[in-house]
Amino acid sequence: MIRELDYLVTLCRAHIFGESITLDETLNFEKLYMVASRHNLSPLAYAVINTSENKNIVPKNVFSAFENDFFESVVRYGIQKTVMDELSDLLSENKIPHIFFKGAVIKELYPVPEARVMGDVDVLINAKDRDAVKALLIESGFECEKENGPVYNYRKDNVLIEMHTKIISGRVGSSNAEKYFENAVSFAEFNGFTGALESNYHFAYLIAHIAHHFWFYGAGIKLIVDLAVILRNCSIDISEVLSILSEVGLEDFAKVILTLCSKWFMTDTDFGSDTSKTEEFLLSYGAFGNVNRNNAAVIERKELEEGKAPNSLKTKLRLLFPPYEKLKNIDYISFIEGKPYLTPAAWVYRFYYNFKYKRSFVKNSVKAIGSDETKGDAEKEFAYFKEIGLL
Repeated sequence: MIRELDYLVTLCRAHIFGESITLDETLNFEKLYMVASRHNLSPLAYAVINTSENKNIVPKNVFSAFENDFFESVVRYGIQKTVMDELSDLLSENKIPHIFFKGAVIKELYPVPEARVMGDVDVLINAKDRDAVKALLIESGFECEKENGPVYNYRKDNVLIEMHTKIISGRVGSSNAEKYFENAVSFAEFNGFTGALESNYHFAYLIAHIAHHFWFYGAGIKLIVDLAVILRNCSIDISEVLSILSEVGLEDFAKVILTLCSKWFMTDTDFGSDTSKTEEFLLSYGAFGNVNRNNAAVIERKELEEGKAPNSLKTKLRLLFPPYEKLKNIDYISFIEGKPYLTPAAWVYRFYYNFKYKRSFVKNSVKAIGSDETKGDAEKEFAYFKEIGLL
């Protein structure tokens, strides 16, 4: 494991506790910046580095890179907050209940909220209000970029708003997470028309959300930092959280994640789980699990989960011609929802879209399907996911 990844965790811990530290002079700071960027944590790392008494040991070009990321994050925070306030006022004025969740609320708990990078703003509304919200936002200058499935995407001032009618969509390992969390609005407490998910329910959801990232490609350090920040600032009943996740089918997974949170950030959540493989998984592939990843192994691992024997040709055919149930959840195929008879047209459009926008990703993934290395990686990941209670 790269030392600088371990040190990035140290910087995150210092930020959470508000500590000033003396930087390790033996570090490769260029490598530290690289891994921090991959995990969307360079602004947070800068917040700690900038208060270090020996920050002068950081090469000027590297320090400037950290600094630039921090100030870009500050500017982005200001724009996002302005758009969020405008959105909330707009929905409230029109008597539409809405709930901000995930990063939109978590970042305000950080010692320096501006240092917690947020890529998009997540909002939950009732499904019955979706069309009214769409008309209202478009009239108010928001551009609708996606309008299929349970998440519609809007953009204003380059701020992406994900408007959810469900907070989990699709499979999460072998759990029933999608079903359990489908009525999330009923677990919110409202002040007027602006709501907040009940704390234990939201915390349980965040762990399920981590599981969701695991099952697709992977998750990074930041999602564990979020849990630690919440535990330090909110009254979370861990027994209640585990009770919820027991119903979901993710209790064992939660204990692994919470034990790791305890190990990294000294939270009172040590269940004695073996976290060695999970640490490696979280540290290795960046914020969204898409850095240095064998994507073909993910595809083959999902084949194993469905009980399909490894077969290069059949796997490639299933990848090329997925069923309607999978196609309808793909963001860019908005025309197919509720119209399974358009599945052949969706196959054609998906092929065109991937050729235009994801050619290299698809080419490399398909090329690696069926190799001994990919098969070994898929079997190893399948066994690991079973071990941590995700399957």
